[in-house]
Amino acid sequence: MPLDAKIVANEFLERGQGDLVSIQPMKLQKLLYLAHGWHLLFLNDPLIAQPIEAWKYGPVIPSIYRQFKDFKGDPITRFALVDPTFLKPGAVQSALIDSVWETYKDKSGIYLSMLTHEAGSAWDIARRESKWYSPVIPNELIREEFAKRKIASEANA
Repeated sequence: MPLDAKIVANEFLERGQGDLVSIQPMKLQKLLYLAHGWHLLFLNDPLIAQPIEAWKYGPVIPSIYRQFKDFKGDPITRFALVDPTFLKPGAVQSALIDSVWETYKDKSGIYLSMLTHEAGSAWDIARRESKWYSPVIPNELIREEFAKRKIASEANA
């Protein structure tokens, strides 16, 4: 079952605190997108419940943007406010979040932004094919993007 994006954001923020790695809002958005995409590919299910929109500067979850926009480009120093009744990640979701964290924690927000803005990415396709300014990126497009990422990484291994 998909999780509230704020719960997953807090999971990344906790890992950042534990590893003494700062996370700025842009980096958090990209980590969430990457975790969601890998979850769609490997588990055939969305990680987060909220839609991801194709904003001018990349994939964005609006509720996360609103929660942390006051930090601008600075490291986030607090957790997202969440309803205590929201579901927490299960063991498989936590393992995937761990894997995404270990893979991308040392990358900058700019690097992750460039990664998610590649030509042919779900963000790119959604921006080009929609008449809307910030269209929702369909999960199927995200899944297809991550299937291509997996094939490319296997070819480069």
